[in-house]
Amino acid sequence: MKCPRCQANVRSEQTTCSACGFSATLLHSYLGNQWVRLERITDAAHCLRLEDTRRLEIILDDFERSFPQAFFAIYLGALPNNLNVAELGFWLLNQGAFNTHSVNRRNDFGIVLVVDPSAQTAAITLGYAIEHCFTPKTITQMMQTIGSHLRKGAFGMAIGGSCIRASEVLRKHARYMPWQPEASVMAESSADIGLQPLRGWQRPATRPLAELPAPRI
Repeated sequence: MKCPRCQANVRSEQTTCSACGFSATLLHSYLGNQWVRLERITDAAHCLRLEDTRRLEIILDDFERSFPQAFFAIYLGALPNNLNVAELGFWLLNQGAFNTHSVNRRNDFGIVLVVDPSAQTAAITLGYAIEHCFTPKTITQMMQTIGSHLRKGAFGMAIGGSCIRASEVLRKHARYMPWQPEASVMAESSADIGLQPLRGWQRPATRPLAELPAPRI
């Protein structure tokens, strides 16, 4: 596994990165430990054109029809210096209440693509129930493709291509994925990066550091 902050190797039993000291509790100190509401496409940077958004909604609909348990979500926004795209992806899969077509979709089966347009960086974060479907080689290839689109300012192409590629990967494993729907539990958060807080509940725990590989380009 790789640390989402420094990319150092992390053993499965570790909860803190021995190289840089990263842990989920550090994120909670400035992002909070409560749920936030997100659409499948959260364009806090306002960099997607209307036609891009419409095209991506069609691609995301196709993804969810093909994989009823799973979802693919995107966050685009300029991040502060103390937060990178991989760290935000880690936090969103722990604290995000994503507005998919079905409330039964669990974050365990989620894929979150975080893009910082100003820094031209991106990270893909996988729910632990499906991360075994994606090899390191596959993730590296996806990130290289995303990076080439970001350098051209083609944000819609970067997002759409990554979702389609994720569909291809999951389709190979779909027959082995059991159907286990669960209702989502929602709570609140107050991160000041364009996310809407939910009120009334708080998530009691987060996933260990080592369960969440999130490559950065």
